[in-house]
Amino acid sequence: MRAGIPPSPRYLFQITLVLYLLGASTVNGHHVPGHHGSEVAECDCPAGLELVSEPWVRLMPPGMTTTAAYLSVRNSTDEDLRIVAAETPVARRTELHSHFQDASGIMRMREVAEITVPSLGTVDLEPGGLHLMLIDLFEPLESGQLVPITLYVEEHGDLKLQAQVQRAIPADQGHHGHRQGHEH
Repeated sequence: MRAGIPPSPRYLFQITLVLYLLGASTVNGHHVPGHHGSEVAECDCPAGLELVSEPWVRLMPPGMTTTAAYLSVRNSTDEDLRIVAAETPVARRTELHSHFQDASGIMRMREVAEITVPSLGTVDLEPGGLHLMLIDLFEPLESGQLVPITLYVEEHGDLKLQAQVQRAIPADQGHHGHRQGHEH
């Protein structure tokens, strides 16, 4: 090409096509199973973090405006990583929660400041344990719906995922049920 002469439409099309074909796998690489070694779930994971279970959100009966999300995350770095916040566009608030047993032996939930993913370890967010609370849903969730969730990992990058709304606990997710007793 000579300076001052605009490129032809055919030339622009060819360059665009080549760039698309070369970049397609790179651009889409964060959104296919296998990203950072995960064979289980899709995510846009920062290096060193991967999903080790399919993220899911509990389908609640009509009229309920709060639900929970669950997943498992593996840390392949040599330092503990801290999830310090989460958000989703389907709820007004998203909180990190844990279960505890009160003085009378009743299991309750409470918000926690962070969830630590240990170095070279895994943390499970599951019914009866650590989990995400989706509070004040903007509209009812439907079975099979994909819910975008972002986990903010302190000084490491954001983990973006899609969690499927399900009525029951997936077969590989354990036996615990989500109990009532929120403390906000």
